[in-house]
Parts: sequence; C-alpha cells; structure tokens
Amino acid sequence: MSKIINMNEKLEVKKSESIVKARYKLSPLAIKFISTIIANLKRSDTDNQEYIFKISDFKELTGQKTNRIYELIDKATQELLNNPLKIPRDDGGFLKANWVADVEYKKRMGVIGFTISHKLKPFLLETKEKYLKYNLENILPLKSRYAIRLYEILKDIYNMQSRYGNKVEEVIEVVKLKDMLEIPNSYQFKDIKRRILEKSKKELKELTDIKFGYTEIKTGRKISHIKFSIYANNKNEQHKPYLASLKSFIDFLKSLWAGNRKSFFYDRDPIKHQFVFFGIHKDGLLYSYSLAGHINTYNSLQSQELYIRFYKVFKQNKLWQNLLETQKDLTFIYKYNKELFDSMQEQIKSIQQENNKKDIEMMIGKAIKKM
Repeated sequence: MSKIINMNEKLEVKKSESIVKARYKLSPLAIKFISTIIANLKRSDTDNQEYIFKISDFKELTGQKTNRIYELIDKATQELLNNPLKIPRDDGGFLKANWVADVEYKKRMGVIGFTISHKLKPFLLETKEKYLKYNLENILPLKSRYAIRLYEILKDIYNMQSRYGNKVEEVIEVVKLKDMLEIPNSYQFKDIKRRILEKSKKELKELTDIKFGYTEIKTGRKISHIKFSIYANNKNEQHKPYLASLKSFIDFLKSLWAGNRKSFFYDRDPIKHQFVFFGIHKDGLLYSYSLAGHINTYNSLQSQELYIRFYKVFKQNKLWQNLLETQKDLTFIYKYNKELFDSMQEQIKSIQQENNKKDIEMMIGKAIKKM
C-alpha cells in the first residue's frame, strides 16, 4: 500500500539521538527530502511501506520551477541510495545503512516512490530512547548541509537542557564536530570558522527557531573545543516587523485589507456562532459575512477583541502569514482550493486549542497564588 507524503511545513520531524549523532554526508536537498519523509512516518506503517512524493511538491520543496527539477531529483535520490549513514551502537559497534532501500520514478503519475530499510526505520521513529523533535519549516529554507546538521545537533542539545527558554551552553570537541558533520580533514579551524560556523550562525538566526554564539577553547596553542551558547529565536518577530506587536499587526492589516472587499480570515462569529469570512471596512472596523449573504459589522471593542484573536493565529503560523502577505482572498480559496482551506482550518483549530490550554493553565496558576 502506498502513502502520499504530506508537505505541510508544520509537520514535526522526530529523529532518535542515534540519527542526530550519526555520521553522514548529504546535500541540503537530500536532507530536506529525507526529513520530509521522516515527518510523515507512522508506527503503524508496514516494513515494506511505499512513500509517494509528488513531483509538484518536490518543486515546492526546492523552489525550482524549471525542467532542472528532474536533474535535482535524480541527484538527491542517488545520494539517499548511495551515501549511507553510520549509526554508533552502545557496545562500540555500528549500523551502516542507506537512507532508502529503493526509489521508483513513476513518470505518468508524476510521483516518486520510496521504501525504507526495516533496520533503519526504528531510528527514524520516536522511540523509548531520547529523540530530537522540531518543525520541518526550520530546515526547509536552509541552504547549507552544514547549517542543517548543526541546527539538528544544537536543537537536540537545547531541547534536552533548556528550562523556561533559558540559554544553554555546551562544549563540543572540534574533532567530534568534524566527525559528525563529515568535515574534510583538509579544513583547518579557520576554514571551519569561516565556511561553517559563521555561515550557519547567520542562517540559523535568520531562518530557524534557535540561534547560537560560540567561543574557542585552546589546549596549548591549538583550538581543541568550541563552547556553544544556544538561545531560543523568535524569527517571526525578527523578520516580520508587523508581528512584533498587536499595534503593528493591526496597522499592517489595515494597510493591505481596509476597504478592498476581500476576506483575510475565516472563523466562527463570536456573536452569532456561525462560520463567516472576515474583512475590514475603510474606517478599520471589522465586518463578517456568510456564504448566505448575511453581513455583520463589529464595533470598536469587538473589533479589538477579534484583532487579538487573529494576531495569535498569524503570529504562530507561517501558512497564514503567507496568505496574508500575498493578499489571498479566503472566499476564493474556499471555492477553488478545498484541500488548502481544510488544512488552514485544522491549523487554526490546533493553535486555538493550544492557546486555550495555556489560558487555562495561567488561570489555575493565578488561583493557586491567591490561596
């Protein structure tokens, strides 16, 4: 039985610590490819499960819109077949395996099919041992294979040691880092610093949910260790100024949507409790309308409460941000792209459930303090 790979950027990638620490050398595209597959793995999948990747989704993954996509596909899949990873064992031994057992390009269907080695699959699933977890969206924009690998290593350390978002520090031996990242022996530390550490530092800060600094530690005259300082990084606020505050968000919404007769949001009306599309009047007040044609305008206080509600969703979701920035009309998406629309609604539901959970926890915390 075949399984279609979902390209939702919010999917979680889970890798056992053995995979994170394993030695392997893949291009950025091949890493993104296998990580997208990993994010779709389920415990219920059979050993010979075939995973189907749509060529159109692969174009989305690579950002390529030309016929060169087939060349890139061939190169990436060749790497996954021929560049094995070496996973250390507790007894001093190791497992050496290719990422995928086979690849089949089905031209008429416009898809690529994969199966994964049954021995490797347990390491790619969440297991009882320690594992790394991150959202797929964090690695898709990264350009360097070193940046992706370093992100996974530092993210794993941060997840294991961070409490309440505090800074985490970790000392890693240069020899060990070179081994994990498959850095050529010809690289001196100055090369590692210029080509890997500095470039990765910039990429992670701009594009992922963590950032890092580092200091060099010498043994004698030689730099033998690197002390990493790892921090949480809110990249959305950093590179999307309109998400920095509620005011900047509202001002941005008004500048794009006020008076243009398009809907930018779809949710339950807080007054009539029916699902409606939301737009903005020229005066900045919100209005909503149903497909049946019923229109409702909200006063200043109601609009402010709705803006807060929308702000929480857009701040936490890249897909909704993209729709907002490109001024996609939600009514149009509802009519002509039901799959995308359903995905958007699922993400809203997930965000709102998480926010409600946090609000309840906060209320309980306050109640306990008053006791």
